[in-house]
Amino acid sequence: MSKRKPVQVWAWDDAPEEYRELSGHGGDEDWVALIPEHLYEDRYQILWLEALGVCDVEFHPMPTGEAIAIGAHA
Repeated sequence: MSKRKPVQVWAWDDAPEEYRELSGHGGDEDWVALIPEHLYEDRYQILWLEALGVCDVEFHPMPTGEAIAIGAHA
């Protein structure tokens, strides 16, 4: 069994506060995702995040190799 972690996605209001604080969208956020290192390194595998009905997705690399993605509708 693989020890790789899955992508974790939260609705904006349910996301951990420390991840929501990274947003530069200014109030139109829809969701937050924690991207594990093995997927962030191969970003082509997570392009579906940018097709979730939003206008902009921010990526914030973390010191752990993971990344936080934040999707907003405007």
